[in-house]
Amino acid sequence: MTRWQFGWLNQRIQNLVHGLVQAQRWHWLLLLVWLLPLLLVGFFDLDHQSLMAHDEGLYARRARVIVDSGDWIHPWANPHHKTPGPYWVVALFMQLLGRHEVAVRLPSILASIGCIWLTYAIGKRLMTPTAALLGALSLGVAPLWLQYSRLATPDVMFTGLVLLAVGLLLEANTEPPLNPGRRHWLHFAAGCTLGIMVLMRSALAVVPVLCLLPYFLLSGRRHLWQWSLYLGGLVGLLPTALWLWRCWQRYDMAVINALINFPVSQSLTTARVKSPLFYLLNLLVNDFLWALFALGALFLLLRGVWSSRGRWLARPQISLLLGYPLCYLGILSFASTKLPHYAIPIYPFLALLTGYAMEELVHIPPRGAVKVSLKLVNGVLMVAGAVLTCAAVLALFTPVLPSTADIRPYAPIALGLGLAWLGAGLWWFQGNSSSAAVVTWLLLLLVGHWVGLSLAWGTAELGNVNPEMKALLIRDDIQPILQTETINLSPGLNSKRSTLLRFYTPNPGEKLLDLGYVGANDYLWIEAPELDSLPFPYESLGQIKQTHLVHMQSQ
Repeated sequence: MTRWQFGWLNQRIQNLVHGLVQAQRWHWLLLLVWLLPLLLVGFFDLDHQSLMAHDEGLYARRARVIVDSGDWIHPWANPHHKTPGPYWVVALFMQLLGRHEVAVRLPSILASIGCIWLTYAIGKRLMTPTAALLGALSLGVAPLWLQYSRLATPDVMFTGLVLLAVGLLLEANTEPPLNPGRRHWLHFAAGCTLGIMVLMRSALAVVPVLCLLPYFLLSGRRHLWQWSLYLGGLVGLLPTALWLWRCWQRYDMAVINALINFPVSQSLTTARVKSPLFYLLNLLVNDFLWALFALGALFLLLRGVWSSRGRWLARPQISLLLGYPLCYLGILSFASTKLPHYAIPIYPFLALLTGYAMEELVHIPPRGAVKVSLKLVNGVLMVAGAVLTCAAVLALFTPVLPSTADIRPYAPIALGLGLAWLGAGLWWFQGNSSSAAVVTWLLLLLVGHWVGLSLAWGTAELGNVNPEMKALLIRDDIQPILQTETINLSPGLNSKRSTLLRFYTPNPGEKLLDLGYVGANDYLWIEAPELDSLPFPYESLGQIKQTHLVHMQSQ
């Protein structure tokens, strides 16, 4: 392939990208068009959607308890260990839309759209519109971010509050200075947002506040002298304070102890101890490719700090794009409990670093070690793309591969991603390092991931985490029973399935202390090992793995 063969395409790509970059007022619409198919493909197909037991099932079940009981303060029998913000949001959507997956997952979908827009707005403040746009586009196709954007958990909503607070602080720090009244309102709103984070994530809300200290101390000292920021913080804490006061009236100090003991036990437990490198390695896998760009941006910014002899440290680009994610990563790495989704609030800042590196590649032709590294990355992409493409073709059209039936649903994903990686690698090695060629290479990577992830969520039923359970619950012969009968739960019912069945069962009964309490004609969710202990003959109406739905017969 020679340069002249692609000259016409390079020029068209260059004109298209130039037009998109210049039309800044339409960037929000471009991001929405980019994101909506990723978020909504297959989303409304309720027959092929089911919740993940932990943590989706937990949040959905607790929200259902609020809706069913009408008690929005504390409907649980014992002092709860988390603040109720996420439950309130999910319960509100359940009241508006009904009790199903769309209702409980929609808050995360809406929060993800807001996060993409906020990431772009923050990027425009810290970098150029081009870098901000590229970073926001890459965030939409980060696999773990996309997954949690479609799950009923508070991680993306919490991240949205962090981004909103940062955006308000940057707006208040605009040069030339704003009039005092507007500046005070922005600080007040930022403080409110930081305070509300406690309602959403309990003690975990402290982490982003600590990670903003580099920004406050190095770039935004003026914020610390604004009384309106602290007043806003107190107002934002007011819902949590009122909730605690109402709970105190019922449980006294027990509710405070529950809120304190849970994060302490989680941070000290040895059950989930992993390597301090867990999050770094996890980011490289779950944010593959974009994490490599972010590492490149990290190197470029650190080199700028070094060459400026520390003068760059006062720039918000350094304190936010470097200070915030590095502090967050450091705090998480030293906690005992390590789970991949704890790092979700880092992803928008990694995306902005990705956008920064992409723009640098477009404007500055790669040389030396950077050029060698890019050749290595593209070589890996070509090999991986060729393997994925061949495997996808074999899975789609032949029975050659082992477990072909299990692999075939994922073949379209592998084909889309494999062709994109192979095409991007071939494009890079065709020898043209002009700006237009680099832009084409970046678009191949972004669009390739977009196609692959869209196919993944549209064809592989990734949103159907428990397909066996959903298949039983929607069976024509089971539906009338579920709608009309009260169904109890056995003492030994599997914890995860119990969590989900308490949400899905229209008329859930009690969790029995002993099978001796089972009566004739009762319906019961029960584990297979417990069946022999039932006091009456029974009919098994269906099962989910080892869990049976049984109808007790009269003797």
